[in-house]
Amino acid sequence: MNTSEKMRLPNSSFAQYPAEHETRPSRPAHLRQVNARGLLRLLREHNPCSKADLVRLSGLSAPTVSSAVAHLESLGLIENLGEGESNGGRPPGLLRFHASHGYVAGADIGGTRLRMILADLNGKVITQWSTQFTDKQRTPKAVCSLMHDGLKVMCQEGSASLKKVLHITAGAPGITNVNSGVVLSAPNLKDWDNVPLRTMIEKEMGILAVVENDTNLAAVGEHWRGSAAGVEDFVFIALGTGVGAGIFLRDRLHHGANWSAGEIGYMAVSGSARSTLQVHVTGQLERAIGGLGIEKEWMRLLQRDRRSHEAALTNLRATEVFDLAVDGDRLAGEVVQYTAQILANCISDLALAFDPEVVILGGGVGSHGELCRVTEKLLQRNEFARPMVRSSSLSTQAQLHGAVSVSLSETECKLLS
Repeated sequence: MNTSEKMRLPNSSFAQYPAEHETRPSRPAHLRQVNARGLLRLLREHNPCSKADLVRLSGLSAPTVSSAVAHLESLGLIENLGEGESNGGRPPGLLRFHASHGYVAGADIGGTRLRMILADLNGKVITQWSTQFTDKQRTPKAVCSLMHDGLKVMCQEGSASLKKVLHITAGAPGITNVNSGVVLSAPNLKDWDNVPLRTMIEKEMGILAVVENDTNLAAVGEHWRGSAAGVEDFVFIALGTGVGAGIFLRDRLHHGANWSAGEIGYMAVSGSARSTLQVHVTGQLERAIGGLGIEKEWMRLLQRDRRSHEAALTNLRATEVFDLAVDGDRLAGEVVQYTAQILANCISDLALAFDPEVVILGGGVGSHGELCRVTEKLLQRNEFARPMVRSSSLSTQAQLHGAVSVSLSETECKLLS
């Protein structure tokens, strides 16, 4: 191999978690690895293709490509499919990335439920699994054990060897130090303060892990294969039980100096006195337009109009109230307007700070089409700081797809070692 050759790495689907070695000095061994990684990415994107295709796509010489392909075949990462169709000359030999060489997993730890996903090395979903927490299963140790059980079930269902699972990424509903793998605080979970979750997962499951904030993972998922695909600057806002945001700036996830970037649930609400920020106390914005806050506003309006005696209306969830608004219910329309106005104010402030191209509304409540429509209409009153508003295309699956993306990114360089 000509070690002076270095291909320009194609854009990775997992660019928000850049590999550290991409900034190392260009030594021969490093160049070989960079070229192999680049060719592997090209093969994933143009699967299947020939060596000649890889030469053309990469700009590398034929000997360099042949040497790299031989190395990748020796690692079990490439399969030879035999001869393809000929255009008059010798039929080309076709190559395919061996996606079942290994697997990655993702987990989303919610307030009441654990959801998991298993995917091959192309990111193709093999199977999913979920379970409700019992009171005894909410502790960090119990969640790790449950996660291990879920992985075993998925491997059995997907006919995948547990030994071939290379990595897992877990999303936690709180402030998370990704570097140390510690969940600093998760207000919606009990006794989740300074939890060394990554270490606990790796000890329990015996595989490498990443721990990330769940809303950040949802943003990664939307960037990878959802409503933010191809967008460099965007904000993903999740409205459900809690309220949070994942912020992408220049194609990278923004964590902030202390890992609290995107904790917008603590933002102030117009008309309310600004309270001191306390990590274990739900923030003003979350109290106002989290699921419980929306339902509280609905009950207030029912009592105001003396309709609180109507049993069919008193137990509605936030999304069901929004559905009523679509059907023309006046009070439900007021609830949507109330929620959208507070949300539009929040988005305006975020737009002034970050100037995103797009804001994506997700989560169980936020992805409702009526909320998206009314919020965007209110933002259009601004002369500027009015980003496009889109509903999440991945809905509640965004976190899991984000987890798969992160694990693929973390696994990519390790496949060649």
